[in-house]
Amino acid sequence: MPSTVKKSLLFLLSIAILGAPLLFWLGAEGRKSGPVEILAKYLRVLYARDYRQAYRFISAADRELKTQTEYVRERGAFNGVALDTARKLAGLIAIHPVTQQTAGAKSRVKVALKLPDANAVSDLLLGWDERRLNALPASEQKKILARIDQLVRDGKVPLIEGEEEFVLVQEGSQWKIFLDWAAGIEVKFATTLPSNRALLAQPTIKETVARSGDVFTVGFKVKNQSTSEIITRIAHRVEPKEIAGYLDLVECALLLPVRLRAGEEQTFNSTYMVRGDVPDGTKALEVTYEFKIEN
Repeated sequence: MPSTVKKSLLFLLSIAILGAPLLFWLGAEGRKSGPVEILAKYLRVLYARDYRQAYRFISAADRELKTQTEYVRERGAFNGVALDTARKLAGLIAIHPVTQQTAGAKSRVKVALKLPDANAVSDLLLGWDERRLNALPASEQKKILARIDQLVRDGKVPLIEGEEEFVLVQEGSQWKIFLDWAAGIEVKFATTLPSNRALLAQPTIKETVARSGDVFTVGFKVKNQSTSEIITRIAHRVEPKEIAGYLDLVECALLLPVRLRAGEEQTFNSTYMVRGDVPDGTKALEVTYEFKIEN
């Protein structure tokens, strides 16, 4: 399964389920949206990696810590054919409220879920490779979407089951998802560069906040400032060392040597996951990319 799909599903696929779910279709006309209905909408756009829409459902307290641009960039939103397909699959998501405890402006909801297994259609979608999908002729893209439609109609998309608990807060007349980013771990990024100044490199974000189980992506802009081609790679350090193992490096484009032509600039992405068993009280991690020139 490609890393892009892993990122979209890690949030939901690491969970176990109870009971037979009941389908909640989004926002019936004339129906007030309570916590469960809002949660259903949020989970569908989250599954589709439509993070611009997902951000709308997040609480104001959380949004104070991350802008929409930062949120979308960290998670890597789908676009084009991948987004269209994920939206179709998201329509199959079924949700059943297991428990709901509402006290004033806060509601804690536990739900059982069934959601489509993205692995089952991975081959059809070229491994969910957005660049390859979006580079296909329009006729080929339409064939892929038509095939997905047929699988959905025939009920041939396998479902994965899970259970999760969410907290929602009421803001005015609306319910929002409370992710409590303020209680997360601050992750800072920095670089060290060769002394000859042939390379210029900096993270696209210098710091972020992540909760236990969160998956996020950070980019590094790297420019060859010399007049000849260079080959570079990085040494990766996480501090404090005693808790470094709780920040998993899921994917990094710079761990293997990369070539940069004279004057060339590229952005290389790294994807991380904060392990679910990170020790309580962990407040901060510092990640340093030490760039080395190999030629």
